[in-house]
Amino acid sequence: MVRGSPSRIDEMMESFQEAYVRGVAAAAGCIIAGIPAIDEGVDLRLTHRADAHKMGDHTAHLEVQMKSSGKGPIEQGKFVTATLKRSRYDDFRATDLTINKIVVILHMPDDQEKWVKAGETALRLHHRAYWVNLQGLPPIENPDQQSITVRAPTSQIFDDLSLCRMMQRIGQWEKP
Repeated sequence: MVRGSPSRIDEMMESFQEAYVRGVAAAAGCIIAGIPAIDEGVDLRLTHRADAHKMGDHTAHLEVQMKSSGKGPIEQGKFVTATLKRSRYDDFRATDLTINKIVVILHMPDDQEKWVKAGETALRLHHRAYWVNLQGLPPIENPDQQSITVRAPTSQIFDDLSLCRMMQRIGQWEKP
């Protein structure tokens, strides 16, 4: 089966992860803004409106950096990992953020044939995404190090319910 240019697999992985995050956000009732093709460190901005949010306009905002990895969970299945550029890491670990930020790491098969399975009752996307808040983490000590591996706990599944809970916390002026 011809699936497209293998030399563009990274772009296809990015499209797949964007579709995953957009689906979760829609199910959580979020409005989505952002163009991942423009690399400013934030792939999507999510907005969630609810009367319970304490902000004057009753909206909570969250910025998302998407990453994907074909590597399986590490440390007895407790974490998935992805690499961030030093500048992105510094942006996301800052403590004086105007808008909260998270990194979403999509663990997906290396084999493109296994990304999607269509059945009679469902369209299944493989595998699963996890999220991590880097706010307050320490700086990279080595001045020559230009990237860092970040870990998202597999207990922090990125789905519609977890996104609703994050937005609820953000709407109360708390961290995600």
